[in-house]
Amino acid sequence: MSEAEIASTNAAADANRDDVIKHLKEQLAEKTTREAEANARMGVYEAKERARISAWQDDAKFFMSEFVNEEIDAHHPGLKDDVAPLGAWASTYHEKADIASQGALAAVSYVASKGIKRLREQASQGAAAATTLAETMKQNEELTAANAKLQKDCDDYKTLCDERQQGLETLQAELIKGGLMNEKFNFSKLTSREQTPAEPHAAAGVGAATPSLEVVKAEASKAAAGSSGNPIQQEDLLASLLGRSRGGLRMTPSGTNHAHLGAVSGEADLGSILRGSA
Repeated sequence: MSEAEIASTNAAADANRDDVIKHLKEQLAEKTTREAEANARMGVYEAKERARISAWQDDAKFFMSEFVNEEIDAHHPGLKDDVAPLGAWASTYHEKADIASQGALAAVSYVASKGIKRLREQASQGAAAATTLAETMKQNEELTAANAKLQKDCDDYKTLCDERQQGLETLQAELIKGGLMNEKFNFSKLTSREQTPAEPHAAAGVGAATPSLEVVKAEASKAAAGSSGNPIQQEDLLASLLGRSRGGLRMTPSGTNHAHLGAVSGEADLGSILRGSA
């Protein structure tokens, strides 16, 4: 082969090599761009996933550290070192690079923590309800006892009233038998105890009505006993006051120097005085 041919072959090989290298560079650039775009999209997804899983950290700490340690201290003291790595994991899992692989355990810790807190709240409400029920039962017993006492007192009062009513009826019968009281005061009747029948009264300036038999008996008892009157039947107060009244329609002047009520000549008429002062 001549040198010209060799040179031509070398030139063609160099051209092909340059084309291959150029093509490879273009492919590398394209793949690099796609990888950058994929990493960007993955970064957005990872940021959202990290934020979502990191929100469970407080509940995960409660379950892996507080609750588990309380149970171990109360019932299984020999297992504290075995569960210690889980307490450390709950404090740092949100910082791990592979956040997606931490989601399952973090979710279990979150659910368990919420369930434990809900059960504790329900238990506390049950204890409060039991306390309230005990107080209500105690108050009910006190009210029942007070009601029983009031009922007993009421029964005693009824018995006492019946005894006194019976005694009054016996007293009434004895007073009627002795002539000191008539039968209109019947204590066994409610109407007789609430309202006494009115007696006819003598009006002022009119002759007195005919005295009843009881009044005659009372006057006879007064005459026989002297100054001590009958304690049951006495003279009617209103009739006595009306019988003693000496009032008139004229106003008698006083002994003062008052312009209208003072000493004047003759008897002054109340109507004329009022008209004069108008």
